[in-house]
Amino acid sequence: MKPITPTRIGQIWASDIATLNTSKHGNKYIIVLMEYLSKWAVTCALDTFDSDMIAQVLLYEVVLKYGIISDNGASYVSDAMTTVLNRLGISRFLTSVEHPQTDGLVERLNRTLKTSLSIVVGQEPNDWCEYLPFVTFAYNTAVQASTKLTPFRIMHHGREAKLPLIPAIQLDDTDKIPIRKWGTFLNRTVPMIHAKAIENIRKAQDSQRKQYDQGKRSQERYNPGDLVVRKNMKMGGFPKERWTGPWIIIQVTNKEETAYQIYNKKNPKNRSKANIGDLRKWYSK
Repeated sequence: MKPITPTRIGQIWASDIATLNTSKHGNKYIIVLMEYLSKWAVTCALDTFDSDMIAQVLLYEVVLKYGIISDNGASYVSDAMTTVLNRLGISRFLTSVEHPQTDGLVERLNRTLKTSLSIVVGQEPNDWCEYLPFVTFAYNTAVQASTKLTPFRIMHHGREAKLPLIPAIQLDDTDKIPIRKWGTFLNRTVPMIHAKAIENIRKAQDSQRKQYDQGKRSQERYNPGDLVVRKNMKMGGFPKERWTGPWIIIQVTNKEETAYQIYNKKNPKNRSKANIGDLRKWYSK
């Protein structure tokens, strides 16, 4: 496992698409973008999932000239998308089945957003797009385990968000700084905040790498013909079934024996590639 450690704000953005129930406004998808250093999230509800729509979101919702890591979806590798990215000067990196860890953060964010939305909407699942901005704000103002800071603070030069529940008369130290000294304050504190976030991210990545390497050594390997279930990463609606299958192993596709070609037992024409971390041995009921 080789984690990516960002060294400045905006250096790397990751993106992914989540699929939900069709809302009463006709939206079915969420495009999720995460800035890798701060963990700042940008979300947008979409009714169409194609390269033109994604390009429009990138253009209007993300500062230009940032590098973006996306998964290997067709909408990200189309000619239209490639043209837009090239014109904007954006470098794109596609993840592989063999090494999917690069976009694992944003995929986990997807699951967090889905879970949070399912709790908030209650018995009205078709209202999810109305709650999406609030759920995203809640995420951005929560302390992250890897940075030990809120994404809002890192992205906003050391300033925490003023939450609705905090009385307006309560002022933090930054509110008392004269305007003429504000630039000096930013020049001193912002690099410290970024450095602290980078340090905490590296510590978290070291711990995750050790856990990953240990788990990789202990992971069960599969042989052609073995029956497995596959993690349901792109399911529609809110989280229900975590696993799909059974699937049948066709062959190993890399020398590390961590990627497999598989097909669905009920539909042999449904073939795909999967990482070992997304597979489990299938047991008949």
